[in-house]
Amino acid sequence: MALRFTKAQLLAHQQRVTGEKLATVPNPGVYDLQKHIVSGLELGARLCPGSPLIVTLNLGLKALLRHDGKPKPYEKIEQALALLWLECTSPQAFSMTTANPMGGYRPDGAGGQIRGEGAKLGYPDLLMDLPRRGYHGLRIEMKKFSISAKPSLEQDAWLTRLAAEGYRAVICRGHQAAI
Repeated sequence: MALRFTKAQLLAHQQRVTGEKLATVPNPGVYDLQKHIVSGLELGARLCPGSPLIVTLNLGLKALLRHDGKPKPYEKIEQALALLWLECTSPQAFSMTTANPMGGYRPDGAGGQIRGEGAKLGYPDLLMDLPRRGYHGLRIEMKKFSISAKPSLEQDAWLTRLAAEGYRAVICRGHQAAI
């Protein structure tokens, strides 16, 4: 099931989301991700209409369309697209998958508090606890779709340790790699 839309479909969805009529895609650099978001939203509306991932994708699309100078949530969007696809196509695998919400912006002191509760720096983003093909489960470190998106030393160390313990532990750049 592909997550792709035409430019006309993307513009129509942007108009629905923003309320503005757009003649062109505002930023060609993020055009592909925008069209994948729209495809994901259409897929989710059809197959998983109650999914909270649809809300995340709508918010992500709005963030991409804003020109406010704030960082864009590329990795969060890529992760939501992969999870929505999984939810719609393999509910059993989705029921055994969870996200580790450690990344992203945190107010002062929140990171220390989370670590004080036992969270570990660099642990992978997605955890699928289904043993398959000789592995105990799957661990995915999500990155935005960019060759420049590199894992931290802590992330590399976790993936290495998890692989040594019998998990499939990978870095995925973009939702298509995760799918």
